[in-house]
Amino acid sequence: MHNLIYAFPLYNFLKYCNTNPNEKIILDCGAGGSNPPLSLFYEFGYKTYGIEMSEEQLKKANIFCANNNVDLNIIHGDMKKLPFNNEFFSFLFSYNTSVHMRKEDFLLALWEFYRVLKDGGLCYVNFLSEECDSYGNGEQVGEGQFIHTDNNEATLYCHYKDNEIEKYFSKFEIIYKEKRIIQRKIDEEKYISAYYDYILLKK
Repeated sequence: MHNLIYAFPLYNFLKYCNTNPNEKIILDCGAGGSNPPLSLFYEFGYKTYGIEMSEEQLKKANIFCANNNVDLNIIHGDMKKLPFNNEFFSFLFSYNTSVHMRKEDFLLALWEFYRVLKDGGLCYVNFLSEECDSYGNGEQVGEGQFIHTDNNEATLYCHYKDNEIEKYFSKFEIIYKEKRIIQRKIDEEKYISAYYDYILLKK
């Protein structure tokens, strides 16, 4: 079975991981949902672990695992307090989680990512740019941070400036950086999303 995932930048991250000499053991921070990206790494022989805060998203991931007869080892927990030993993982990714976390909280998570990565390990993270259509919509709750309310459900969107992000990476070396601008047309309306993607090496 090959399961196509829609987190397309992770195919590029997989390419980098496959050429890294470290053991194939990987953690996904924010691993829930009905089509977990961890399944891609599982197919390539990685020992997979995941952590997910949302009980609902964790349930969806467990249904996926049951339906496809795979065990991705996804548990309930907080990526700001990872329940793993120092230098346990060779690889780690967190796809789109910074979008819905306060900036100070994601910074705490980054320190945890560094702690659990082995020397020479790789980390993928991405961030929402201020060039998105969503920037400025809703109630502002911090710099670049807005709460949108839709159908009585409040969602945080956190946007970053280009020169703001990299100050968080003082303990890492940036080995890949990409800016993606995505234009979609939905019901005759055009929408623009913009992201910064990073692959980081633990020095």
